[in-house]
Amino acid sequence: MSHFSNKNILPCVAGGVIVGAIAAIGLAHVWSPAACTKKKKKATVGPCDSSGLWDNSQGFSHPPDTPAGFTMRDKGFNTFLEKWEPGDYEPPHSHPGDDATILIEGEMEIQFYTKSADGKLTKDGDLVTLVAGQTGFIKGNRVHDARYKTRCKLVYVHNKTFDFKDER
Repeated sequence: MSHFSNKNILPCVAGGVIVGAIAAIGLAHVWSPAACTKKKKKATVGPCDSSGLWDNSQGFSHPPDTPAGFTMRDKGFNTFLEKWEPGDYEPPHSHPGDDATILIEGEMEIQFYTKSADGKLTKDGDLVTLVAGQTGFIKGNRVHDARYKTRCKLVYVHNKTFDFKDER
């Protein structure tokens, strides 16, 4: 003789379905891709809206025979494709214009500095980490270094003729 009668089979099945559904929802939440990744970081770091890279007075144009709304700048700035290896380091330096570092692959860190009248460098703010998919904007003449934590590929845009001024 079975432990179950026809009277208690339906409540047991229904209870099992409910318990199973709750367990599945809970596990889906715990094991979801969102739960398995770090907190999403901002896409841009630094003063995008005030960056000279986007200054309309510096020569944006609408090329002939292109869709409405397409404007581009093709004069008065430099763009580089850069590759760096893990452990590569750029010492404290500055550039004459505003720049954007668009990290395509990898992870890098940037530390900002202020320079006193006697030439001494002091850290200015927290270490900034950029990961693939993020863009870092740096105002012209701002002293900073760069450390490449992993193999990195990046697009670097500078709104003036590029120069690297070692600030050490």
